[in-house]
Order: sequence, then C-alpha cells, then structure tokens
Amino acid sequence: MPDLVGKRVYLRYLETAPQAEVLLLRNTQLWRAELFVLRNNDDSYSLIALSGDEGTHAERIKVQGPYPSRPQAVAARSAVAVQLQDFGFTIDELSTARWRLQAQRKIREVRELRIQNAPDCSFDPQDVY
Repeated sequence: MPDLVGKRVYLRYLETAPQAEVLLLRNTQLWRAELFVLRNNDDSYSLIALSGDEGTHAERIKVQGPYPSRPQAVAARSAVAVQLQDFGFTIDELSTARWRLQAQRKIREVRELRIQNAPDCSFDPQDVY
C-alpha cells in the first residue's frame, strides 16, 4: 500500500468508463471488488462497492452518494476503479457479478432510510404568523 501521508492525491478516471451497472475488478491474491451504480428511490444514484475473497460473500460493503445523476455516479466509480488499479487490481470484463443480491439488499436499506428521513419542506404561513 503506498504511503500517502503528506502527498497530494488527484482524482483520475478510467480512459473509457464502462457504462454497465457493475464493474468487476480482481487482484492476484484472489480478492474481488464489485462496483455497482444503482438508482435510489428518486432520480439520484448511489455507488455500492463490495469486496472480499473470491469464494465467499462480500466482506466489505461501502456506499457512496447520492449522486444527482447516473453519469456522476459512473464518474465516481471510475475514480474508485483507478485507485484500485493503483493497488494491483485489474478490470475483469469476462466474469459476472456474484454479489448482486448483497448490493440490492444494501440499496434497499438506503432507499428505506431515505424514506424514513425525508424532509418536510412544506410551508404554511400560519406556522410563522
């Protein structure tokens, strides 16, 4: 792992960002990462990143977002993928996602949390008069 203390880190993106729902990466130690761009319960999107050993369920799950549009979420995924490549991961275009159900479960939790915490932006003049 590179030592980043005291160094500037710049965002970089993949030359051509895959537009599919999921981007798969793996390294030589059989560690796998699946990066999903999934729609929230409105017009925004979240990035769900899952990683773990090839033969098990995902050991780590990280959610980023919401992003106002799908292209912004795909750009964020691209930046994460480049960082993973710096750590020895390569994009795997031939495999299929193994942790899709875990990603769907996580986005469902995000959606439910957003519904529970939806702001009330209604205004009634009687509230202040």
